[in-house]
Amino acid sequence: MLDRKQIIARFLGDMPPPPFADPSSIVAQALPALRSPRRIDVPTWASESRYIRTLAYSGRWQNDFAPYMVEPARQVTSRRYGAVVFCGPARTVKTEHLIQNTIGHRVDCMPRNMLVLCPTKDTAREFSIEKVDGMIRVTPSVAAKLGKGRGDNNIHDKRFEGGMRLRIGWPVIGQLSMFDIPDVLFTDYDRMVEDVDGEGSPFDLGRKRTQTFGSLGMTVAEGSPGRPILVDDWKPETPHQAPPTTGILSIYNRGTRGKLYWHCPDCGDRFQPLFERLQWQTSESAGQSAKTVEMVCPHCGGLIRHAQKGALNQAAVWLHETDDGELCEIDDPRIRSTDIVSYWCEGPVAAMQPWDQLVLRYLQGREEFDRTGDESSIKTTINVDQGRPYLPQVRTLGEGLNEDVLKTLALAYPMSVAPRETRFVTLSVDVQGNRFVVQADAYGVGLERWLFERFDMLLPPDHAPNADGKRAIDPGRYSEDWDVLWDLLERRWPVAGTGYGLMARAMIIDMRGAAGVTENAYRFWREAGKRGLRHRVFLANNQSGLQGDRAFYSEPEKVLGNRKKKRTDLRTVRIRTDMLKDEVALALTRKEPGPGAYHLPKDLPDPVFAEFCAEHRTDKGWEPRRSGLRNEALDLSVYSKGLVIVLKGEKIDWSHAPAWAAEMPANNYAEASIDVVAATAPAADPASELSDPAPAPAPRPRRGRRVFSKGI
Repeated sequence: MLDRKQIIARFLGDMPPPPFADPSSIVAQALPALRSPRRIDVPTWASESRYIRTLAYSGRWQNDFAPYMVEPARQVTSRRYGAVVFCGPARTVKTEHLIQNTIGHRVDCMPRNMLVLCPTKDTAREFSIEKVDGMIRVTPSVAAKLGKGRGDNNIHDKRFEGGMRLRIGWPVIGQLSMFDIPDVLFTDYDRMVEDVDGEGSPFDLGRKRTQTFGSLGMTVAEGSPGRPILVDDWKPETPHQAPPTTGILSIYNRGTRGKLYWHCPDCGDRFQPLFERLQWQTSESAGQSAKTVEMVCPHCGGLIRHAQKGALNQAAVWLHETDDGELCEIDDPRIRSTDIVSYWCEGPVAAMQPWDQLVLRYLQGREEFDRTGDESSIKTTINVDQGRPYLPQVRTLGEGLNEDVLKTLALAYPMSVAPRETRFVTLSVDVQGNRFVVQADAYGVGLERWLFERFDMLLPPDHAPNADGKRAIDPGRYSEDWDVLWDLLERRWPVAGTGYGLMARAMIIDMRGAAGVTENAYRFWREAGKRGLRHRVFLANNQSGLQGDRAFYSEPEKVLGNRKKKRTDLRTVRIRTDMLKDEVALALTRKEPGPGAYHLPKDLPDPVFAEFCAEHRTDKGWEPRRSGLRNEALDLSVYSKGLVIVLKGEKIDWSHAPAWAAEMPANNYAEASIDVVAATAPAADPASELSDPAPAPAPRPRRGRRVFSKGI
């Protein structure tokens, strides 16, 4: 800026005016927009101009590293197709080839506006900083064209010579409406929202933005499958058809349906390198088994070692479907009539994923599922490592749980007596408008489980208001009615064949229900703290959905409806009920005894069997078969599993189990059986819906026994 003297001097004519702008600089900035594009495809540009710099390698880009990506990347400059779709596992270098190299190619060869969309705002930021900025920094021809002006190099908005603008965002309607954009690129597509603000899928909205540019417009989508299979008993109608699902495989099915083929080194025949063609020897550990992996040719039975993968990828060929279901290469005029060229390859092909790691992660996920019933690990490895859509294990049950199946699988052991294998007992309590519904589960080694007690509590304690036999329990109105639950923590159930009785390790109570239930549940939990029983009393806070932690212990999101979140002493077990219902359903229908199995007694009343089957599994979670059906047994089983997760029962080393899960008599919840049978709840009467237990006596204020652990 001019100071005061300079302003006065200029006003008086003593200072010459500033020079005019040099028109040559303006013309130089505009020339790239007037220059005809370099007519080379994306892989050719990358091999000539792109550089990479990583801990493992620094130097010029090499297409030979992942040769199976050359054909898909070449189609990004196609005038025949308006979209390129690639579905594959992680470590296939698909993002580098189809997104980053396309950005560099457009900057260097064909300057025009681009939009790159990532799943979320956070991933868009990371992609811009780690991927795009890194590519620009080490690629001289791209770095030289990055704008030098103020605001030309922001995280979500970059400008280059020739007027090219690169926007890096996430799928919201503001990004996918109003503007015409020649190139719209999607990365990690299946982790995006399926419906953008009620307007449609991201892919279809993105294609609409490129429509103005005719055959010059291009939409690219890449990612690993992440959406569940929608039809359980689906069978393909054509050689390369993908299972019915949403997301990237749904778009793949709309395209040419290309899949990769290897040539067998022994017989020369072509075959798809799929995960089921890997074989390994079963050893004591998953790691030892994975080291023996080889691939089997489906034609001659020849064995292929992982060291041969590079050569097989070099000679591999993509075959696409024709309109009549035959196979052909990309340039064949018989190729399927569509404006989307689509590709799908699976885990054994991935350049950066060894077969032993692929098998190891699958075996570890299978072990985790067999041990805990948690499907998250095996789902991840099938989606991300194998590059396949996942069929939830619970969906193999067809229409869901069936009473006849459960009764057939039920075992002949007595009610009210814990099996000999029991290591600890949990109590689950469901709060209804006029009763508490109680269930006791026994757990053994590997968390094998037995339901051995179930009853309703209908009468309030003697000291409660109007407790003269004229009213039922009212958990929402009377906090005193909750005192009937204290006696449950003092009861001892006999453990068959041991001479010992076992008290419950902990009790978990549903905190939702009619007006007043949540507030009284909080009062009960605080009273447990005063009695020294907080390590044995927990509140269940249900959450729907199929994503997130299955169960964790934390303070509630709101405290009695207060708008402002305040510091609180309250803690609840937040349970993802849909996920744990999947696990319970699978455990109930497991035919073999062992870790993770869930057994029901043959003497269980018919209404309880029906409660397990009151809901069925849908793509969005569990829903009632019809309104009015009781489902307490299913909910109580879920609460028990959530309690065990919070107690870290899934992490027990059974050879060195904690005292509360030790064998009798070392278990610190066990006592010699003197009056054990008398202390148990009455057995249910099959003739009625569920029998009512005798009313519990008034609680005696007492501390927990010193041998109990104070932590969870």
